Amino acid sequence: MADYIMVFAIITGLLAGILAGLLGIGGGVVFVPLLTTFYPQLGIHSAIATSTGFVIFAGLSSFISHNRHAKPLPDVLPAIIGGSLLGAVMGPHLALMLPGQLLAILFAAMVLLPYLVRILRIRLKSNFLTLAICGLVIGTMAALFGIGGGALLVPLLTQGFKRDVRRAITTSALFIVFNASIATTVYTLNHAVDWHVLACAAPAGILGAHLGSRISRLTPPRLLKIMLAVLSILIILKMLQTSGLLHL
Repeated sequence: MADYIMVFAIITGLLAGILAGLLGIGGGVVFVPLLTTFYPQLGIHSAIATSTGFVIFAGLSSFISHNRHAKPLPDVLPAIIGGSLLGAVMGPHLALMLPGQLLAILFAAMVLLPYLVRILRIRLKSNFLTLAICGLVIGTMAALFGIGGGALLVPLLTQGFKRDVRRAITTSALFIVFNASIATTVYTLNHAVDWHVLACAAPAGILGAHLGSRISRLTPPRLLKIMLAVLSILIILKMLQTSGLLHL
């Protein structure tokens, strides 16, 4: 692999990891726009497929860290993961069928969903079927856009199902590892993952996440919220530019 590709892959993974750890967002939400910036030749489909592999390592690192202090929710995990099984398979097939322009527009819209979940303050019945349907929907979206899905799952578990936030985070991290592993396998079978980029970006992403977490603890919460809002706007603008709807 050319040296410049290796260097940019490391930089991309490091930046995505730092921003994820700093702002508490899924690495994939940042990784996909960064890939389309540094590697426009990849295309949106390959960027999403490669990002799906990236979030496996981010989710595993998060699970190992959080599992020491809070265990996963035993009554939630089987239903959520069971429901996501179909979504993890459907998401990649759907992503590869959609035109790149539409996929980039949908990605931009997806960035707003966590805010919508928090604003609506949805209340749900805590039964296996409801949890499984939530797992299916979030699992499909996570695989479709190359994200972890934690930004949607955590507020849903804490607000919709009234679960402890720390255990919800640990549950979400394990969900991410499971869902992303299946989705990455499907993308790999369809030759969409760039493993050269992923091999360099993933270790850098883990390091970046640890650095970002440390910086986050030293940063005022108000400033973090402002940074998250600004980053969300930049991601939306970047994906609209990728779609061709916006010319910057």
